Amino acid sequence: MRIDERTRRVVITAGAFYAGRFGTAVSLLVTIPMARHELGPQLFGVWMLLSTMLSFFAFADLGVGNVVLNRITAARALGNRTDAARAIAGGYVSTAAVGIVIVLTWLGWCAFSSDPSTVVGTVGAADKGQIMTALHIFVVLLALNIPASLVQKIQLGTQEGHWVGGTQLIASAGTLAAIPTVLHFGGKLPSLVLSSLGILVLANLANTLVWWLRGRSNKGPRAGHPTVGDIGSLFKAGTLFLAVQLASAFAFQSDAIVITQTLGQAPYGDYAAVQRLYVFASMLISAALAGLWPAFGDALARGEVAWVRQALRRALGMTLLVMGGLCLLLALSMGMITKLWLGTSHAPSLLLTSSLSLWALIEALGMVAGSLLNGAGVLRAQAVLALTMAAISFGAKWVLVGCIGVEGAVLATIIAYCCISVPAQIVLVRRLFRDAGQKSQASAVVTRGP
Repeated sequence: MRIDERTRRVVITAGAFYAGRFGTAVSLLVTIPMARHELGPQLFGVWMLLSTMLSFFAFADLGVGNVVLNRITAARALGNRTDAARAIAGGYVSTAAVGIVIVLTWLGWCAFSSDPSTVVGTVGAADKGQIMTALHIFVVLLALNIPASLVQKIQLGTQEGHWVGGTQLIASAGTLAAIPTVLHFGGKLPSLVLSSLGILVLANLANTLVWWLRGRSNKGPRAGHPTVGDIGSLFKAGTLFLAVQLASAFAFQSDAIVITQTLGQAPYGDYAAVQRLYVFASMLISAALAGLWPAFGDALARGEVAWVRQALRRALGMTLLVMGGLCLLLALSMGMITKLWLGTSHAPSLLLTSSLSLWALIEALGMVAGSLLNGAGVLRAQAVLALTMAAISFGAKWVLVGCIGVEGAVLATIIAYCCISVPAQIVLVRRLFRDAGQKSQASAVVTRGP
């Protein structure tokens, strides 16, 4: 059975992302037990926190990366190379400026705070020195990664997501080699941060260089010359994406903040190790969906609503089947996994594994709907709903974690998402198809004429 070109690109992107996710999974499975054994509970918790924070700060580009992705997708569908080039150039100038502001903000915090290390919770005096050094390294790497990772959005917008998957695979292989080496030679927390997060940044920079060289040889997209108006337009359009990303970060990835501030670094370290197994399962789904966002945007721009309907049904069905099976398998075998993998004498609580399993399934289905809404540019409604849901989730986490422990962080997210986001996404998707169908009918009438 032959598949259309758009679907073929989605499949190729998914395959490349699977390779990248596989590398990430192997790296996590090998390095986490090693780091947990070599570092004390406090330092291990800080390392897990900083590793999580790089994903948490995905919103730090102020939504510019996602605007660039959408504009490149639309420009490609319409054959407008000039708009694509202006979006790329403006994106790099904007994200580089954001990186500089982040470094300056951190320097200001260090200058005026009596104890800058409190950003990771209360730490012992013996470990404070290397934690501060690790924080300095983390901030610099974060600032560099914001413009360096923009190339991933560009490649997704041009439906060349296989480059992104390849970059992730290379970064994972480098991390897998670097962390055991650092631990073998007695490396401290700063060296671990540099070897793990630094290799990711280096891989993104290398990907950017390759993309730039391809552009110069006229075999790939090239950046244009940005204007002040282009940059201002990106930041203005990015505010809605920023609201969604910021809300998602506080709703879904703020467990690290709440748990470390409420219970300490050690409980978060054990919680995060278990959670990473579910994150790996979620990564398998997100890999399959990586090419859907630009594909949905491309199809809607061309008025191919039937393709969008069919792709959405297939994606939801496959996500429910695959993620449901993975979550059930993890829930049933978590006790054995943690004993063999982490060497712990006690299994995670049934409430924790059940909650993480349920949330992973809900999140995966939400990612499918989110890919469609993002590709369609339905952002204002998503921003309002996401901010509302995040406020409820973030506030509930402080209450529930204090009452029942780490399990409260997951339960708070489930409650807020099911009450706010799920019904809203159903309404928005139905409205999107209704409006797209009416637009398609009107276009057909105009084409046929009276």
